[in-house]
Amino acid sequence: MQKNILLTTFNARYTHTSIALRYLYANLKELQETSHILEFVINSQVVDALEEILRYEPKIVGIGAYIWNALDVSELISLIKKVAPHIIVVVGGPEASHLPHRVDFSKADYIIQGEGDIVFYELCQAILSNNAPLERMIKAPMVDMNAIELPYAYYTDHDIKNRYCYVEVSRGCPFTCEFCLSSADKKVRDIAIERFLHELEQLWQRGVRNFKFIDRTFNLSIENATKLLDFFLAKKEEYFVHFEVI
Repeated sequence: MQKNILLTTFNARYTHTSIALRYLYANLKELQETSHILEFVINSQVVDALEEILRYEPKIVGIGAYIWNALDVSELISLIKKVAPHIIVVVGGPEASHLPHRVDFSKADYIIQGEGDIVFYELCQAILSNNAPLERMIKAPMVDMNAIELPYAYYTDHDIKNRYCYVEVSRGCPFTCEFCLSSADKKVRDIAIERFLHELEQLWQRGVRNFKFIDRTFNLSIENATKLLDFFLAKKEEYFVHFEVI
């Protein structure tokens, strides 16, 4: 049961999954063997989440903070550091990435600002090698979407049967809406479309029929959007495709 690294968050609903945690897990390389994803829902009791986390005896807990769960995340960080101060808490996600923070993350050992796909692995590697960085705030550069591992193999059979599978064919947003955090990522980066279609096919073969796209601007590349629609139109059975703009 013991895991060195535990990846966790509070999803807005049970039917939701965290693609971010799966990206982190997919890119943990040799550390993946001793890592685990553990998801909760925002109407969970935070103390119950704490109890479940402690069962794994983790050395590092990585937590994703979003607008819907920031208060729960803040409370969870405080509880972890109160009852198990030896556990290194790393918080990331949109609510942690942008200053000033709207809730208190001050008890976290590290805060990752930006895309943690690679930086989280490097941080964990340093901590577990007794070479933890002194800098608490870690600014992560934008990643090359074609150089990182994709997360889709880490949707479980239970996820596929009972929950939404989130996918993204690009990151970033070309617009500068003042009310939206996505406007901070001005550079849009596409995943190579053939690589992405291969991942969709693998999910389809496993039984996924509900795909929830989280691209900020799905049809920015008309060529890619057309290929994606052709992929689904070529399927012979009824299907459902969900698009979500965040």
